[in-house]
Amino acid sequence: MSDRRYAAEMNRPQPLSIALPIAILTLCCLFWGFSFPGMQITAAIFEKSLQSAAIDISGTRGELASRSIFNAWRFGIATAAFFLFTFPRQRHFSRADLVGGLIVGLTFCVGILLQLIGLRYILPSTSSFLTSLCVIFAPLAQTLIFRRPLGGRTILAIIIALIGMFILSQPNPHATTAQTIAQTPPFPHLGEILTIIGALLFTVQILSIDRFGQHADPTRLTMIMLLSTCIVSVVLGLSLGGARFHRASVISALAHNQTFLICFTLLALISSMLSQYLMNRYQPLVPPATAAVIYCLEPVFGTLFSVGFGTERLSAITMVGGAVILLAVFLVARKNA
Repeated sequence: MSDRRYAAEMNRPQPLSIALPIAILTLCCLFWGFSFPGMQITAAIFEKSLQSAAIDISGTRGELASRSIFNAWRFGIATAAFFLFTFPRQRHFSRADLVGGLIVGLTFCVGILLQLIGLRYILPSTSSFLTSLCVIFAPLAQTLIFRRPLGGRTILAIIIALIGMFILSQPNPHATTAQTIAQTPPFPHLGEILTIIGALLFTVQILSIDRFGQHADPTRLTMIMLLSTCIVSVVLGLSLGGARFHRASVISALAHNQTFLICFTLLALISSMLSQYLMNRYQPLVPPATAAVIYCLEPVFGTLFSVGFGTERLSAITMVGGAVILLAVFLVARKNA
């Protein structure tokens, strides 16, 4: 089915050229690719500043609190900046704006929290490749919800993806460097499990954008999405004891850390605010299968950024496992094109 015919049947506004939304979504993948090592580096610096201030963040409660407050800061800045840039448009919210923004925001909030916790225990490249599994989870979700039978190509892609996940979950000592941040998990494959659950939630996010993006205003939907992500992160972080993190010594240490300031600013304004608006604005202009193929670039960029930052080096396990997962994603995307 052609892109133009698909757009007509789905009542999508068809742009003069599909090249623009494809280019924009590719740029989003570049921004998200940076976020994998960016989140790992800034979260590690954030937690070191807490430990230097004698704040105990050990245990599950402390870890959830620190990562939730980290996300609250990130999306608080993103929300405030987005409102300043777009406040003339932030009025007359429709039901699609509110409901779509809330659903997208809630699923994204929990997914990004699980992804952030998972990055404590796995390499950024592994996280990015496992996150790309949402492209395979999408047809699975549609099968479970709408009772659409799976085709042979999709079943084959799932089997291939499982093989890729198994390869990436193997010990990978050759990928570590002096700057590697990933730690040994309390039990095997914890990082992979959390990241895969996060990918399931990102699947709901993508399907929700495709559903509500046909009727919602992308500016107002993005505002509700960012705001709900911030509020849920604040409530979760404070309920777990995160209020004690807001000490002058912690703020001062972070304000004087140039690496943290640069990476955190890019995370908040580029990987969060700008990329989410562009995704909400331009994904509805292309068929989901086309978007799925474009999103295959996210783990590629994630791996390149991680290698560039020195948080890991390319290894056979990363290249083979990642290539196998990309093969599975392409099979599903071609099947639905």
